[in-house]
Amino acid sequence: MSRGTRAAGILGTGLGGVVTYTLYADPLLSATAGLCWGAGSALTVRYRTEWTGDPDRTSAADGLPSAFVLFVGLFGVHAGLPIPDGLRWALVVLVVGALLAAIGLGILLARRATTA
Repeated sequence: MSRGTRAAGILGTGLGGVVTYTLYADPLLSATAGLCWGAGSALTVRYRTEWTGDPDRTSAADGLPSAFVLFVGLFGVHAGLPIPDGLRWALVVLVVGALLAAIGLGILLARRATTA
């Protein structure tokens, strides 16, 4: 693991956990969000070429993972839900981190399958 990947994981863990705890003071929720953001950040940095695509072969599909993360995070946990605002925003942070981690893990597994 490179220094950049490790640094992104540590920074993502800290920011995800602190932001979530600031929005809604629940240690388990904050720890889970921190873990998701740490893994998601590290995997995003490690596989950044998959997120940005090949400059010679760009298409609209290159932006789909980012659009999906934002769409689900912002509209999945929306203002119409009967939960407090602080908890709602903490859940948005959790969902976005979980999606980043899930997409990163999908890329990791796909790359392993193609190299095996």
